[in-house]
Order: sequence, then C-alpha cells, then structure tokens
Amino acid sequence: MSFDSLVNIALIVIGFGLLIGIHELGHFLAAKWAGIRTNAFAIGMGPQLISYRKGIGFCYQSTRKKVIARCGKDASEMTDEELQKFGISETEYSLRWLPIGGFVSMLGQEDGKPDEVSEDPRSYNRCAIGKRMVVVSAGVIMNLLLAGVFFLICFQIGVQFEAPVIGHILPDSPASKVLSEGGTHSHLRTGDTIVSIDGDDIETFQEVQIASAMAKPGIPVTIQVRREGHKELLRYSIMPESVTQEGLLEIGLYPASSLTLRDGKDATEALQVLAEQHPELDLLSPGMTLVAACTADAFNKEKESPFVPLRQWQDFQNIVTASNGTSIITEWADGKALARVEINTQPKLDVLRPVGIPSTAPQNFEFGYLGFVPLSKVSYILESSPNKNVFLTGDVILKLSSLEAPRMGQLRNYLSLQPDGEINLTVLRNGEEVELNAMLEDGKFGVLLASALELPVTAAPLQEVLIQQDGALVRSPTPLAGKQILAGSTLLNVCSSLDPTSLPTRSIASWSDFREQLDSAIHASQLNDALVIQVQNPTKGKEIHTVELSLESSQIDQGWSTALSQQLFQPLYVTRSSGGNPLKAIQMGFDETINMVVMTYLTIDRLIRRTVGVDQLRGPVGIIHIGSKIADRGISYLLFFLAIISVNLAVLNFLPLPIVDGGLFLYLIYEKLFKKPPSIAFQNAAAMLGLGLIATLFVVTFYNDIIRLVG
Repeated sequence: MSFDSLVNIALIVIGFGLLIGIHELGHFLAAKWAGIRTNAFAIGMGPQLISYRKGIGFCYQSTRKKVIARCGKDASEMTDEELQKFGISETEYSLRWLPIGGFVSMLGQEDGKPDEVSEDPRSYNRCAIGKRMVVVSAGVIMNLLLAGVFFLICFQIGVQFEAPVIGHILPDSPASKVLSEGGTHSHLRTGDTIVSIDGDDIETFQEVQIASAMAKPGIPVTIQVRREGHKELLRYSIMPESVTQEGLLEIGLYPASSLTLRDGKDATEALQVLAEQHPELDLLSPGMTLVAACTADAFNKEKESPFVPLRQWQDFQNIVTASNGTSIITEWADGKALARVEINTQPKLDVLRPVGIPSTAPQNFEFGYLGFVPLSKVSYILESSPNKNVFLTGDVILKLSSLEAPRMGQLRNYLSLQPDGEINLTVLRNGEEVELNAMLEDGKFGVLLASALELPVTAAPLQEVLIQQDGALVRSPTPLAGKQILAGSTLLNVCSSLDPTSLPTRSIASWSDFREQLDSAIHASQLNDALVIQVQNPTKGKEIHTVELSLESSQIDQGWSTALSQQLFQPLYVTRSSGGNPLKAIQMGFDETINMVVMTYLTIDRLIRRTVGVDQLRGPVGIIHIGSKIADRGISYLLFFLAIISVNLAVLNFLPLPIVDGGLFLYLIYEKLFKKPPSIAFQNAAAMLGLGLIATLFVVTFYNDIIRLVG
C-alpha cells in the first residue's frame, strides 16, 4: 500500500471520527444546557488512550487513579459539593483506541439498561421531558448542521462532478430501446446532454444514476435531453430495470469521458504497461489531452489539414468506427507543445457470454464472432511474476494441461481453481511450438493476456451463449452449434455461397481479415443465402472443413477499436459552485442537505421494496475504502463525501428503532402522553431487539465490505 493511500485512509478515519464526535458533542452540550450531570464524554470506543479532567489534567488512559488518590473515591461517586471542594470537574473527556463511535455518559441514562435510573435531581430521568427531547435530538441536529457547513464550503470552493452527458449506452438496456416522444422518434445517442428527470433539473450524472436507482418499481422515469443541432429538447420515457435479482435499478446510461489522460500513480503505471504492449503509445504521458484526429487514409490523401477537432471520447470513437481498419493519426496537447501519434486499429469483437459460468468467476465472458474466439497471448509480464524467465511477450497459449486451444476466460477460470505449483503448457513462440513449465501463484501466472488477433486460429468454439431477451439472460445456440469445428482450427476463407468461384482470392491472415471477409460476405448476400466459412482442422491430415451458417444469425459488431480505452481518460466534469457568493453557497448547502435527507429515506424505502439490494449497503470498512479513493479527488470532494455520511448518520440515528436516538425520542413522546415511561420489561425487550438489528446490520455490511475488498 502506497504512502498516499495510507494518508487518504487516515484522513477518512479522522473525518469519520469527527462526524461521530460532533454527534456526541451535540448530546453533551444539550445535556450541559439541561443541567444533566455528565460523567464522561468519549470519542471512539474500547479502552481509553488519553483522558482529561479539569483539576486533574491530561492522563495516559483514565484519570480515575489520580482522582481516587486525591479524593479517596471516584468522581462518579461524589456529590456536586464534593467535586467543588476538591476543584475537579464532573466530566472526564477521553479519546479511545477504536476510532469508530463515541458516547456521552449521563447520570440516570445508560443505553441498553433502562433500569439504571437515579433519584438525583440532576439525573437524566428526573429532567423535564422537553429538555430530554432536546438532548436526544441534539446529536442529529449537529450532524445536519455540520453537513450544511461542509456543503457550504464545498460550493464556495467548487466541486467537480461527472457531467450529465451520455458517454455510453449499454446494449439491450432500457435506454437503448426507447424512442423519443413527439415527431422525431429517435434513439438516445452518445453526446446527448440530460437536462431534467421527471421535471427536476439535472446538473450532474450522479443525479441521473440516483434517479434511476431510486425510481419506484414499475413506473418509468422521463428524461429530457439536449442534442447538438436540435433546437427543441428531446423527451424519453424509460422503465428502469434491475440487472440482478436484488441489484439497483438502472436505465443503462454511463457518463462521458474527456480526452485528458488521468493523473496519478495508477494512471502512470497503466500507460507504461500499455506502451510495453503497443510501442507507438510510448509518447503518451498522464495529463496529455487528445485534441484532434483523422484516419491515415485522410491524412495521406487530403492536401489541407484533415484533422477533426475532438471534445470528448465519443468524438474520437466516431473516427475509429469510420476508419475501416486503417490507423488513426492523433494530435496530443502537452502544455503548449503538440505531439503526433499514429495509433493502430483492430476489429472490435462481440462480447459472448458462455453458459454455466458463475458471476463470481474471474471472467464470465469471451470476445469473438459467431462463436469463434481468438486464442490468448502473453502481452505483458509483471515485475512480480514468478514466470519472468519462463514466458516471453507474444507467447500464444495453445494448450494448458488438458485444455486444447483454451479461450481467455476459460483459461483464467481454470487457473483460478488449480492449486499453487507447477503447471505444464504449450505455447506458440516465433512460429514454433514450445513446451513450458510455469509456476502458478493464487491462480495466476503473473502476466497480462490479450487476444492473439494476428493469428487466424480459433480457440475452443462456443456452442451456446447467454443473450439479453426481455430484460433477462436466456440460453441461445451460436451459429456454430453442431458444426463440429475443432478447437485450434485455422480460419481460411469466408464467402456467401457454396460456389467455389466466390471464395476470396487470398486466405485469412488475421482476425482483421476475418472480420473484413465476414463484412463483405454478409453485405453481398441475399436473405436466402448462407454464409460459408472454410477452416483447416488442427489434426495431422490438416483436412479442410467447410461450414454453412444461417445468414440471419450471422450479424457481427461493425466497429473498430484501438489500444486506448475510455478508462484511461478523466471523466467529463462539470463544476458545481456558488461563484464566490456566500449567500448562494448557504442556499446550495441547505438544498443539498435536504436532498440527502430525502435520498436516505428513499434508500430505506427502496430496501423495503427490494429495488435496492442489501448487498449495496456498506459499513465502516467500505466507507473508509471508498473515502480513501475519493480523497484523491481533492479537499472539496472529500468534504462533500463527509457531508453525505454526516446526513446518513443523522437520518439513521433518528429512525424509530430501539437503542438509537429515534427510539429514545419515541419513548419520551410515550412518557409525555401517558405520564410514565414504557415498562422496564418492554424497554429491555426492545433494547435486545435493537441490539440484534444493529448487530445483524453490522455483520451484513462488514461481510459486504470484505467481499468487495477481496473481489
């Protein structure tokens, strides 16, 4: 773990402790105001680290020994007059070892022990009900006030959020299927800017995701988008769907990326690995911005500058898609200087989901066409790999133990189930088959794998895959089902009929050629034609095998891609700011606090409706883990995150449940109405129930946190 990560974790732990401390400070100040005797005020839980008592000073651990040495008994056993006589305070302030939680110890009030009352006139139970209500609710009020202050500071500084611009539309998602209302009847497009959802103005993409997740089951959300070249807003009605049985509702939209490469250690390492695999990218460095691009054909043919200015990731992807396989000439800004980089394109393979692979497997998908899947090659060897002297970059995996020509996902899943130790495999190296003995550690070789697109050989073909149909994954045969294609077969030719004269004049030399011949055959075919593919068996006889596929089921992805991925670039940001106006910042802070309170209650409602899954809940470990990553985004976003947690603490603490402040407040209402508190037996039973609920919640969230970290 890096030093920066440790610092970020420390910041979140301190911030989390501050939220708890402010909550308990609210109870403490209110108790002092009400005249209730407070014996202790503690931040954290567990054994005391340091403590302070007026008249005693600071002590390692507790002040109790020094108090007894001076007064003959503990402060909690003394009267107010005795405390005054010895010149010491009734309250011990302490910081405890575990930086989670905190408490205020008031005379006559102890959580989980309703019979611990006192007849002292300064005890909690002898205090007026109205004042006790103030004491019980003061912690929640302080958390809400703190959240408001944090939001105010954030909006004065300015907080960056992902812009409400559509960067990707998930295939077969609700958003991919709808048409706009009115006369246009067009689909949503990447680059569209979302301006409102259900009539509420949208400023960030986070609001789009929240509105989808919090939608009422069975009720569509209505979004309005602004599209370049259209004067009027386009309106869409979309029914959110849950991808998993108890997962969040989604509509299938994802935010746009800018064209500035990410900064930071992880980004630098990612670019270094990418440059090792693709030397032409060696000129790129974190912080550079892609400003223009054109195809190599356009660059070579046009006399005037063919470069197209770029604003976001999708602009670049549009050029790649239209490249027809030619390379892309790109221009990058690094300060005032411009760098020109030629980037190779490669066919964009379809995502194929094999049947019977659990979602927890290392890889539950493959890339390929029609059921054909390329072999895997070693694209990079990690410094920590136990096989640095075994593999060479470019080794193509032909056989692994009993697996002949394994697919990438098949290979990774198989390795994850094997014990550590030596494992034998065969690779293709410089055109020759080489047998290796590699070391397996934690189910991995310590290398990065890529598709061997330069080798026109298919791995074990897929006979059946899962496809999206009416919002569910259903089994469907691939066009190769029952065609007896052997793993390791070489792709030779593609045509649109059995007429030998229609075969291409040259054999397939790569997956780019395979895609090109597939395109040509499909476009040249009539609806009643068949798609014919010739392959060469990997057997000793090298027999030629011809298969005929239904043209109707032979649609393929028409796109192209590059080694650059959207994840390498910073999101397209929008800044929420008061513009330096403190009054506007106060208003924005107040509005955001109210929004978060409502959102927390909505989340509880959706948990009950089961449109938000229990597996989405996070505990302290998860909060610290997320917060440590958020801390990298700057102080304003860190404060925003802490403000959200502060609101959540306030709302959860005031739920009408035993043990928490909301339950105690209900007891006070009961006491006000019936002139007596609930019976001790009832309070004890309710306390046990409350403790059970909290313990269950802690176990569930802790389990979720650990599973996420391990995953």
